[in-house]
Amino acid sequence: MALFRRRRSPRDVDAAMRRALLKSLVQDWEGVESELGDAARADSQPTDVYLALARLFRLRGEIGRAIRVHQNLLLRKDLPPGERLDALRGLAGDFRRGGFLQRAIAAYEEVLARRPADTEALRALVQLHADARDHRKAIELARRLAKAEGGDPRPEEARLLVELARAAHAEGRTQDARRALKRALRRAPEDARAWRLLGTIETELGRSKAALAAWRRVPDLDSRAGSDIYSRLESSYAALGKPREFETFLAQRLERSPDDASARLALAGALAARGDSSAALQAVRQVLDAEPDHLLAHRTLARLLLAEGRDQEALKAFEQLLDVLERRGMLESRERIE
Repeated sequence: MALFRRRRSPRDVDAAMRRALLKSLVQDWEGVESELGDAARADSQPTDVYLALARLFRLRGEIGRAIRVHQNLLLRKDLPPGERLDALRGLAGDFRRGGFLQRAIAAYEEVLARRPADTEALRALVQLHADARDHRKAIELARRLAKAEGGDPRPEEARLLVELARAAHAEGRTQDARRALKRALRRAPEDARAWRLLGTIETELGRSKAALAAWRRVPDLDSRAGSDIYSRLESSYAALGKPREFETFLAQRLERSPDDASARLALAGALAARGDSSAALQAVRQVLDAEPDHLLAHRTLARLLLAEGRDQEALKAFEQLLDVLERRGMLESRERIE
């Protein structure tokens, strides 16, 4: 947008800004841009109009235009310090939205150089440094942010340490990952993600007991842990030669959380594996009584019946499974196929 030479009454600016606000409420973005342009033509000095335009451009994904507006503002010699800081924050946000990681970091760091306790810049830099895999810098900034806000830094430090562990694990630095997770759990002992990853790492290190101890923590901390964690637990108990203790663990878990369908299905699988098909079928039917459309329960029921040689009942169970898949839109209607 060109700079506008003609100045009008402040009333013209106020009126255009009010109209822009009203049009933003109905998401008439072209109208908003037009009104903001009128406000700028009325008086090119106030920065609020340009900051609003830049935010509008960023909202619409026009990052290049937003960057140019903020950069033009920062070139002005007469810009007061507070408004210069707003423009710099806006430019940093543009770079971040545009995926210019290092430029965003540099811009936010310039904000901090001017205002060391700026919480918006600190919060952005925590995640930007994490995205850049500089987790140690991210943790340092998370501490500064917590101090500025008067909060507890430990939960955010734990989150970043888990991210650091994931990155180290992906790069094959298993011991570094394990150390990071231990640090995370000292700060947040209830972090299910940390326990889950620690179990994986302990397994890779051949430490079956330690893996089991880590994975046992997960279901009570994360009710959505699902069948994956129970299959890992089953493998750990089996590796230690204690498959019956897995059943005991599941029974205790179900006493605490009777609605844990994944635990009940895992128990059904364990019961079936040692030949108690009657108890296994009962466990599966309990799940279906509570959740009639539970896909895994339908599939487990059908397979258990088939293994028992109860072909007609198994066929009916598979038909019920197909019905659930159709209702969920995961399978083309059999009527249409026919």
